[in-house]
Amino acid sequence: MNHLKAKENIYPVLVEPRGSGNIGSVARVIMNCGMKNLAMINPADFTNNEALQMACNANEVLDNSYVFPTLEECLKSDTVNPGLVIAVTRRVGKMRGPVYTLNKIIPEIFKFAEQNNVAILFGREDKGLKNEEVAMCDMILEIPTDAGYPSLNLSHAVLLVLYKIYDELTEDRNFSIPGETVRMVTREEIDEMYAHLERSMRQIGYGDDDRGGEHLLKTIMRNFRRLFGRTGIIEKELNMLRGIFTKIEQKCDPDRKG
Repeated sequence: MNHLKAKENIYPVLVEPRGSGNIGSVARVIMNCGMKNLAMINPADFTNNEALQMACNANEVLDNSYVFPTLEECLKSDTVNPGLVIAVTRRVGKMRGPVYTLNKIIPEIFKFAEQNNVAILFGREDKGLKNEEVAMCDMILEIPTDAGYPSLNLSHAVLLVLYKIYDELTEDRNFSIPGETVRMVTREEIDEMYAHLERSMRQIGYGDDDRGGEHLLKTIMRNFRRLFGRTGIIEKELNMLRGIFTKIEQKCDPDRKG
């Protein structure tokens, strides 16, 4: 495995971090773990003394960080453009899945990270990630903590995840990836595929009131996102799926061109 390349392709993404000190501490954690990338969504000021002091000579990470106004713009940007997006959360439920532990998700990260960017999302200090933000992710990483005091400091959560990656990537661990690495399609191509899938589902009646209505269609689409999120999609598979969707549309509307 190309250890250096894998580390270069991992992007911690802080969603609306409110504490300057936390941002500086995260920058320090990133350098501690031999990485350099940091992306942020609508962050607090990280050019002040508090951020710089907590960064403790990790100013390079702050200076070269990527800032975006929205999460969607971040994930579709030419810079981050991840093949895999992971949400880090302590709250799980039927709307949030599939859920992985650290030990289970690390091989998945390595499988993608050699040839694709991997975005790891960390939520707000007080509220974490919103459901709609989690829905944009392919996998969910749960960091269980004691029920009596479950909240982790932002930089501590980042450290837990990045150090686990760093530890496994250390040369003397002789870590190997099960199977071949893969190159994934872009987020924009995936979103276009989901839109195509939804059109095809509507053509065969899903979304109609007598078939369960919009609720059923939304449930099916959410389950498809979970299914493809667990495995990822390469270009050959994307073309195959969209070919199937086009055939469905043509069967329902014979006058439709491919």
